[in-house]
Amino acid sequence: PFCYIGMYRINKLSEQYPLEIEWRPFEIHPEIPKEGTYINQLPFPPGYMDRVMMNMQRLAAEDGISLYFAEKLPNSRLALYISEYAKEKGKFDDFHKLVFNAYWKEGRDIGNLSVLLDLAEKAGLDGNQIKKYLKSDKTQKKMSKHLVEIRKLGITGVPAFIIGDKLILGAQPYDIFEEVIRKELTQGECN
Repeated sequence: PFCYIGMYRINKLSEQYPLEIEWRPFEIHPEIPKEGTYINQLPFPPGYMDRVMMNMQRLAAEDGISLYFAEKLPNSRLALYISEYAKEKGKFDDFHKLVFNAYWKEGRDIGNLSVLLDLAEKAGLDGNQIKKYLKSDKTQKKMSKHLVEIRKLGITGVPAFIIGDKLILGAQPYDIFEEVIRKELTQGECN
């Protein structure tokens, strides 16, 4: 949910400031099996996830966002791959929002290819072309290259934002983002 909240805050800021936003893929939990895993099977002490979810709801509520917590944590690899395809086709923003809303508002399984193809088609993408894209060796190599580039930037978790030459980790409060953006705009270009 931190990426969802961060996306909301950055999109809101982009309405006020001339931002160039480039979303990059990062798989936060590559260890999750292809079919996903149930939250209650994660190796956390009793009550931990309840506290985490309450904290996330509080953070989201600051922006007027309500979150739906699914019982299952999906493997997001396919969603990341299709996001890159959507980027190539100029449909990234539409697909990205649909995926986030499908999971965090509706509780849909975004690790399921059928769900993702449905969302992709709603974003104006061709499901058959996506299936070909997913089978391509070039796709795997491209994603591996992205991960190497991201790690070189010092990013080891998400959300992470680079504003000018500043790395901001986490879904920081709106005011923090705004302060960094204003400083960057007074010093030069803000990307």
